[in-house]
Amino acid sequence: MKFGFNLPGALDGQALLTFARRADELGFESIWSGDHIILPTAGTNQYPYTLDGSFQRPADAPYHEMMTVLSFVAGATERVRIGSTVIILPYRDPVVQAKMFSSLDVLTNGRVICGVGVGWLEKEFDTLRVPYADRGPMSDECLEVMRCLWTEDEPEYHGRFFDFDGIQMNPKPVQKPHIPIWVGGHTGRALRRTAKYGDAWHPTRQTPDFVEAMLPRLANYAEQAGRDVVDITISLKRSLFFTDLGLEESGGVRTGGALIASTREVIDDALRCREIGIDQLTFDFRTPDPADCIRTIEHFAEKVAPALE
Repeated sequence: MKFGFNLPGALDGQALLTFARRADELGFESIWSGDHIILPTAGTNQYPYTLDGSFQRPADAPYHEMMTVLSFVAGATERVRIGSTVIILPYRDPVVQAKMFSSLDVLTNGRVICGVGVGWLEKEFDTLRVPYADRGPMSDECLEVMRCLWTEDEPEYHGRFFDFDGIQMNPKPVQKPHIPIWVGGHTGRALRRTAKYGDAWHPTRQTPDFVEAMLPRLANYAEQAGRDVVDITISLKRSLFFTDLGLEESGGVRTGGALIASTREVIDDALRCREIGIDQLTFDFRTPDPADCIRTIEHFAEKVAPALE
């Protein structure tokens, strides 16, 4: 089983670099960053992972642009993989987006994971002048465009939203046949998108039991797409907080599937995940202090990871 951690929500660049280097030193598989461009002053009731649809991050909280953050920490690390969890596909032109990921993959010698999602915050779509109602089909075309650009010498695409031919895009990614695509989301549509385009299913804010219940549906969709579900990595992302580490929990509203538990309970949970067939666990934090985030991953490396070897 492999483990990854979100970068802390820190504004300070040195704090991000210190965390990224420590995750690299500790041997974790991956570090990740999320994607928002703006947050609405009036809040929202659309967030899929709280009962009232509220988003726990205040609108005035600093939120770095995701690709900038990933590029920044990539240059300070040597082994750990660099992932988006998740980039909202319709927010950026897919040709530019493909170029950004491809360049980062080359510069990191093949360490990039492209985690993708369709998005949920309508105000953000409106601000970026992207049609919210079309986010699903637009996302599918974005994936097709990106794979086309990553794999074809003379890429050509003719779709409802994007159209091009007579071009080349280089350099191609180091990873072949292309940068791995991890599809976020927990709905039936997300499962179908995973079966059609994804190298991994990467739901967030869900329980292991939920993932277990959805795996037969994923297997069915994979079969319909002419694929074997065993070729699809299963990754679950949740918040992690050790109740016996002496840290102060300050993560706001507890979203679904959060793992707030003792060290022994975290080990048992990971064992349960492995038994279900979950291949990878990604965690973010319920503390805003980067030093406490580092204490958390150090404790995980010392007490949890060895129990799963």
